[in-house]
Amino acid sequence: MKSTSETHNQGDYDGVIKTVFDYVFGVATNDWERIQQAFDTPKAQMKLITGEPDAENVFVIPVQQVWEKIWSKLPPNPNHTAEIISISIHECRIAIVTLNNNGRYFDQLSLYKVNNRWKIYDKLSRILGGGHIPEADLIAAFGPQP
Repeated sequence: MKSTSETHNQGDYDGVIKTVFDYVFGVATNDWERIQQAFDTPKAQMKLITGEPDAENVFVIPVQQVWEKIWSKLPPNPNHTAEIISISIHECRIAIVTLNNNGRYFDQLSLYKVNNRWKIYDKLSRILGGGHIPEADLIAAFGPQP
């Protein structure tokens, strides 16, 4: 794990890590309250990269809908793992986290600190190893993108 050398304190670093793991383990244990502690709902969005390489699209979904239609239906996974690859904190208010999520997804999380609490407001995700999420599956679950 690496962090930038910009001015920030250990509390910021710890707060970012706590927020990231509230998301990861909220999903792994089907705990919407913990997920809400991590994300700035209802404003937070998840962006999924879909389609075959060279024909990719980005599918944008509010996190609350992701919970309702995907995460809440997953069986709890006590063996879920996550590796924070990097954390970059800027001006003690904005953070970018790169995450290997359960060896299956590459997540890029954007966080900001409001009222001394870190919140995820944007998540960009892609299946690791060149895999992709079929856009037809996402359209069936969430409807077509505008």
